[in-house]
Amino acid sequence: MRAVVITAEPENARHQPDSVATVLADLGCGVDLARFDLADLDEERLARHKGLIVVIDAGNDVPRALRSLRKLREAGPLADRAVLCVIPVARLPALDVSAGFDDFVLTPLVPAELYARMRQLDWRSATFGSEEVLKVEELVIDLAGYEARLHGRRLELTHQEFELLRFLAQHRGRVFTRDQLLERVWGYQYAGGTRTVDIHVRRVRAKLGAHAGGLIETVRNVGYKMRSDRADD
Repeated sequence: MRAVVITAEPENARHQPDSVATVLADLGCGVDLARFDLADLDEERLARHKGLIVVIDAGNDVPRALRSLRKLREAGPLADRAVLCVIPVARLPALDVSAGFDDFVLTPLVPAELYARMRQLDWRSATFGSEEVLKVEELVIDLAGYEARLHGRRLELTHQEFELLRFLAQHRGRVFTRDQLLERVWGYQYAGGTRTVDIHVRRVRAKLGAHAGGLIETVRNVGYKMRSDRADD
């Protein structure tokens, strides 16, 4: 696992034995540091790491930490990364659940709990495939059970919607024209026109929702593809 820890005093974080950065490093996690204003955050470099988790070390300045989180979520290569908020027990009432974090953990830190939550976020943001299960970020496609779940919620997909989603997920990063999708998903004998592909893509995106719908990308004047992972450094 790799994390970028955003904290009030990154220059001191590595030298404090009980800091979030130190505990993560002791757990074997690669750690980069940045301050709340994000001025020293090298987003482009960090964005190339698969599975990168953003850790907001709020300390006693929760409002400032949450402003940093909102700024991070607005735009940039790290906007769609998993975010863990670390907050003191005494400051828990100030934690705004609408700020955009995926999970939180309380201080004083319990290393085993921090590790478990990091592993959970790492799994949720991971992408993998097998003969029976495909996972693209938080979308899980059960090929054997013929169902798809997003954030653990079962998606109500028609047969062709499922087949379209499955096919694109099995060929992540590859662009297919509408004709190719008709041939590969609907079959040679399908009599409908290519407009049916646009209709089904629109329906699948709607069922995936505002965030996950972006997994299916439109390649202008070509067709569609499932968004692929970023490459590591």
